[in-house]
Amino acid sequence: MNTILITISDERLLKLQQVANELNLSIEELVLIGIENFLARGEFSSPNTAKNCLNNNAEISTEVVEKFYALASDWEKQVSGLSSTVQMSEHPAYQEIINMGTKIVPLLLLELKNNPLYWLSALSAITGENPIKPEQRGRVKQMASAWIEWGKNQGYAIEDNV
Repeated sequence: MNTILITISDERLLKLQQVANELNLSIEELVLIGIENFLARGEFSSPNTAKNCLNNNAEISTEVVEKFYALASDWEKQVSGLSSTVQMSEHPAYQEIINMGTKIVPLLLLELKNNPLYWLSALSAITGENPIKPEQRGRVKQMASAWIEWGKNQGYAIEDNV
């Protein structure tokens, strides 16, 4: 096991603590999720690459894929300083993503593997479902896994080797 020393401002540490507390995670777990997301992002930075990762049973038009990733990118930039996931999900770009409806569920499931913090409430808002068991609450990876499993059961399966 290796150790990484990170120096951050008091303000950023406070934001990390707030987000970690909201998600029932330690700061270390939150930072590791962020690092994993960053590393995974290099593989899926292009909407066309993301579309290619979807199974044939999850056909999505190029326009929808491009709109989703444009909105998601704008949203991420604009909420990067927020610590409240509630405020983040109330942002107009996030709401527009939700308004895109069930056709983007496969994209959300794909992105859930990369960014488990971001898309849980969007999936719930779009589908009206909540496959997360009470014992999984606050455990971001388990919550994401529950949604991915739900997606597979609903026919929204994405490639396992993503």
